[in-house]
Amino acid sequence: GMVEDVEGEWDVVVSSEVVEHVPCVTSFVEQCAKRVKPGGGLMFTTINRTMASWALAIVAAENIAGFVPPGTHEYHKLVPPQQLSGAIRDCGFEIEKTIGMRYNPLTRQWSKTSDLSVNYAITARKLN
Repeated sequence: GMVEDVEGEWDVVVSSEVVEHVPCVTSFVEQCAKRVKPGGGLMFTTINRTMASWALAIVAAENIAGFVPPGTHEYHKLVPPQQLSGAIRDCGFEIEKTIGMRYNPLTRQWSKTSDLSVNYAITARKLN
C-alpha cells in the first residue's frame, strides 16, 4: 500500500530501501513523518547517489550478480544523505545517527561502516 493509506501515529516508522523509488523524496518523507508520534523515531535506509553506488548497486548488483532485476534502480533517483537528512529535519526531526551499510556477497551479511558512499541508514527523533 501507499504511506498515505496508513492511519494513526506510530512510535517508529521505518522505510527500508523505498525512498530511492518514489517520485518525490520530500513528499514521501513528509508523509512518513506525519505518522510518527511526538518523541517517536523515523528510520530510512537507501542508496547514495555516487559513482561507487552506481558501480556496486546498479552495475554489479543488477547487471552482473543479478541480486535484483535489471532496471530496479535509476541513478538519478538515488538519494544523497544531505538531501534526505534535510528533508527529515524540515519535518521537525533531529537526526540522531547516520551510518553506512556494507553488504558482503560472500558471507551474505550486512555490516555497519563509516562509509556512506553506497548504502546508508539515517535515524531521527521527532521533536515535541
